[in-house]
Amino acid sequence: MTEKYDNENNRDEDEFETDRYAAVSDGAGEIGVYDTENTAAWLKSDAAVEVGEMA
Repeated sequence: MTEKYDNENNRDEDEFETDRYAAVSDGAGEIGVYDTENTAAWLKSDAAVEVGEMA
């Protein structure tokens, strides 16, 4: 059986950093997700799901 990831970067062993990323609603139905450590890293969408729903 293969590992979750094929390379040796330990992504499957590290915990997900939930404090680094944040989401905010603009009140018009759109969600902005941003990196709290890098202000240039963000995205905006009109739909969002909880992380647990993606598994």
